[in-house]
Amino acid sequence: MSAFPYKTQAVRDLAWACFSPPLLCAAQMPDSAANVTDCRPQLTSSRRDWLARLDSDPQLLLAHLAGNSSHRLGLYFERLWHFFLQQDPAFDLVAHNLAVRDGGATLGEFDVIYWCRERQRHCHLELAVKYFLGSRIQTTSASASRWCEWLGPNTRDRLDLKLRQLLGRQTALGQHPRARRQLHELGIGDMTREIGFKGYLFQQHDAPLPPPRGFNSQLAFCQWLPLRALPQFLAATPAEQFQPLPRMRWLSPVRAYSGEQFLGRSTLRERLQSLASAQLVAAVDGEGRETCRFFVTPDDWPANDGQTSH
Repeated sequence: MSAFPYKTQAVRDLAWACFSPPLLCAAQMPDSAANVTDCRPQLTSSRRDWLARLDSDPQLLLAHLAGNSSHRLGLYFERLWHFFLQQDPAFDLVAHNLAVRDGGATLGEFDVIYWCRERQRHCHLELAVKYFLGSRIQTTSASASRWCEWLGPNTRDRLDLKLRQLLGRQTALGQHPRARRQLHELGIGDMTREIGFKGYLFQQHDAPLPPPRGFNSQLAFCQWLPLRALPQFLAATPAEQFQPLPRMRWLSPVRAYSGEQFLGRSTLRERLQSLASAQLVAAVDGEGRETCRFFVTPDDWPANDGQTSH
């Protein structure tokens, strides 16, 4: 499943964050995404060499990540991008998390502003990493599902709401007069608008939806299932080892090299029998490589989801 064989978790996450295919393609988004493109740096041979060297000696990356102790996955994802833009010779990181204020009100913030040496342009990059589970809310034979039918594990996230925020508000921040004045003070004029939108979509294992508009066909769907379906699901899967993933390990696929303990089918069922909120699980092969991942939810999800937002 993984094209990134690095032994260091943070290096795998870095490679996945910056070089994996986007979750949705900006070119297939609605009119609100006009002039917004995907930020897709190429994984060139020199960048592969850089990642390999970093895997051999990851201290610079680990020190960078240790500078922020937040356990929010989205902030970790952003920090990985900051490191790449700081280290790669093709780019100069100009600013990140730059707030735009008007009087005492905060209008928003730029996730990233960087200078692209090849294009000789400033770029405004908005970043997001999301996980959405398909839940049919209407009977449809359409070739595309509705964005509102894709819910975050806690149901407070929803794909249509995220796209509205990302494309309708965040990427448009640079057009606000106050933001333009602030950018002018930094010597920045017009910017290329980009998004780095990564993540996974999970189909309900026995009631799959067609893909939503814009879904990147380079990606495969994962699956989700209610707890009551877990025994049957496990009996049908060829994998014999599993690992429940804590949130901070949700980015790159699992790649275990030594000493990592996995769960068998029966132990996994026992571990999840009192499941209170959606749990992401990786199935791994005999070499410790992730073959697929799936969410297990409480039986009454999403109707009675009590988890708080992440």
